[in-house]
Amino acid sequence: MANRIDQPFALLTLGLVGDVGVHFYVAQGGLDWHKHIDEDELFLVHEGGLRIESELGKNTLYAEEALLVPKGVSHRSQSALRSIVLLFRQQVMPDRKNGHRNYLVTEGREPLAKCRLSELVNRNPPPYESATVAMLEGFRLSVCVANGFGPAETAPNSGVMLYVTHNAVGIELDDGGARLETGEITLIAPRTVYKLHAPQPAVLVKFEKG
Repeated sequence: MANRIDQPFALLTLGLVGDVGVHFYVAQGGLDWHKHIDEDELFLVHEGGLRIESELGKNTLYAEEALLVPKGVSHRSQSALRSIVLLFRQQVMPDRKNGHRNYLVTEGREPLAKCRLSELVNRNPPPYESATVAMLEGFRLSVCVANGFGPAETAPNSGVMLYVTHNAVGIELDDGGARLETGEITLIAPRTVYKLHAPQPAVLVKFEKG
């Protein structure tokens, strides 16, 4: 799908999980300093690398690394080579979360820190036991190792995003199924019952409420 984008930093929206937009874009070149006072931004690099400079430090993200930039934090990003980045950002703000806007970065805040997915899965958790990568406005980005057949799950009222970074994962639904290969993403509708299975250990990323 990234081949459909010929303008760097132009967002292509994959869909919504609750009120959070799931987007991806091609990063090449740089963006000027800016900030968002109403919403956090969560970056997850799919391919290549992305350097993010902020008031709270500098980070270079490579494939399968994530970083949350909180609302109100000035930042800019750049990439020397063509890179593909997933971006999670709240889209629907009917009340702008009254009292929770952020205009200023106060002294003493911790530097921003990236999270590497491999560090979480290398701890050898049981199959399908998720480890939290980051939280965004009550939504959770997590990673797990899929191996064999998983339990039946019900997508929350917000739906769920599934993204496979290694090997393949099958999805069983009441009306059929699908198979996600490495690098593929799907959105499962709210309240849908599904089961996952992987003939070989696979790395699965989820984004859902809670």
